[in-house]
Amino acid sequence: MSLPRLFKPFQQMQSTDVHNVVTTWFETPLGQEVLAQEKQLLAHLMPSMFGFYMVQAGVGAPQPLADNCAIQNKVYVSEQAHKSERYRCFCSALDELALATDSVDVALLHHSLDFHNSPHRSLKEITRTIIPGGKIIIIGFNPWSLWGIARFFLSQSNKVPWSGNFISPYRLSDWLKLLDFQVEGYESAVYSIPSRHTKARHFFEWLGFLGKRIWRQRGGIYVLLATKQVATVTPIRPRFQSVRDTLANIPMSGIVKPSTRNTK
Repeated sequence: MSLPRLFKPFQQMQSTDVHNVVTTWFETPLGQEVLAQEKQLLAHLMPSMFGFYMVQAGVGAPQPLADNCAIQNKVYVSEQAHKSERYRCFCSALDELALATDSVDVALLHHSLDFHNSPHRSLKEITRTIIPGGKIIIIGFNPWSLWGIARFFLSQSNKVPWSGNFISPYRLSDWLKLLDFQVEGYESAVYSIPSRHTKARHFFEWLGFLGKRIWRQRGGIYVLLATKQVATVTPIRPRFQSVRDTLANIPMSGIVKPSTRNTK
């Protein structure tokens, strides 16, 4: 019987260079392919997002994922300082966000839960900032896919993305329900093998065509959309009668008068 590890690989490097490693991985051909398919999914989703403020949280440099969003005020939140022409960037811990409660219309989490020590706490903090009726979009790596199988063999390494959490969308759905969110839908993409070699990915392109038709929700990445429920309070009229109606009508003559004490 083996004891569980005290630290995960990405936790050991999170304080220094996990942001740089994730940024570098998204610049690789495989990372660019993942980004391209994520943008295709968001291109159908982001035009329906409205409001005043949209927050994108991620690890590493901000990726341009919300260009099709009509919201003008776009903010990028990360635990490391960044600069971007598309976003107003500020540095903040995801589990202790420097944002007011009920102030965000749309929150986009780009693999931020995949590379955080406490993803449930971070999700709870993000949902706190969303207004009632607001939306949350979560992009993550799918453990129920070919990528999840590869991660099973490579999770002990420090390589990205295999050192990440790979949170199941069904598990996320349970978390969101406990946080008063209604899951609206879920889409998946990236059905090819997660190989760094371009020739190998091209050789197994038939897996992508097969996956889109047979296991459509078993792609390497997923996009999940949920809406924050609005708490409605309906006043209920009490059924009991008023005190005045319940008192008996007793004539004054029937009441016993108090006796006077003779002081002599």
